Amino acid sequence: MAGNRFQKPTYRISLGAMLVALTVLTLYIGAILPAGRISLYFISGIFIIPMLYEFQPLAAFLIYLISSAIGLLFMPELVMILPYVFLFGHYGIGKYLIEERFRKLPAMIVKFVYYAAFTALIYFVCFQAFSGGILDTIPVYLTILILIALFFVYDFAYSLMVRLYNDRIGRFLMRR
Repeated sequence: MAGNRFQKPTYRISLGAMLVALTVLTLYIGAILPAGRISLYFISGIFIIPMLYEFQPLAAFLIYLISSAIGLLFMPELVMILPYVFLFGHYGIGKYLIEERFRKLPAMIVKFVYYAAFTALIYFVCFQAFSGGILDTIPVYLTILILIALFFVYDFAYSLMVRLYNDRIGRFLMRR
């Protein structure tokens, strides 16, 4: 359980505002830099971890919604925010809920289906805009294999970030 200051609504609101600001800033940097976008999408998705693990999914979902809305309003190009909106912003929440409900192997299968559905959405809506036609030269089966491998890397890396937060960052942020 968190300390007294964390129970105050003003602390929760200010923490949420800082997390939204960090998320939108990271997304904006990703939109203007020519390289490293996928890494910045991943980073922007981990800012919900404190709200997710301290306040539960509803607070994290609010951070995701507010960040998405601000991003949709202020990104230089709309297509730059869509990977966050379609996958990276809510994957952590989905992962949390799935892992709470299912055991290890079924959870991995459900997370994979979740990831595959939203990755397909990103692929058909905006990967062509990002790739500059390079995806047309890669066979579909190879693209699918690469995306499957990326799922396992992404899920593992996200789990590491959650563990880092729970073991190290959370106690300083929340003064446990």
